[in-house]
Amino acid sequence: MHEPKFTAMAEVLGELGAEIEALGEVLCRDEDFAARHMRELQAIDLIAQKQRVLATILAAGFSASEMRSISLEALRHRFSGFIEETDSSSCEVKISGPGEPDTLGLWE
Repeated sequence: MHEPKFTAMAEVLGELGAEIEALGEVLCRDEDFAARHMRELQAIDLIAQKQRVLATILAAGFSASEMRSISLEALRHRFSGFIEETDSSSCEVKISGPGEPDTLGLWE
């Protein structure tokens, strides 16, 4: 299912992920700002990670193997119903999903 519209969406998501990550990097250069806003900077990084994962899934035509390789647990959980089996490897950071408590305390 490699439709041009999905390829175009994947490219935009990838670009957005890179732009979000670049924004976070710029903000991290200011040590005082970074010290005061570490949780928000972590949130920016997680947003960029989600963008990149979604871009990869779209670019791969929603392949089950690509969905099984999702490293962000919140996204893996959301996509688990679309694949026959899920890999239970650990992810680096647990992201709260809708209706779940904010485990990182980002928005307190």
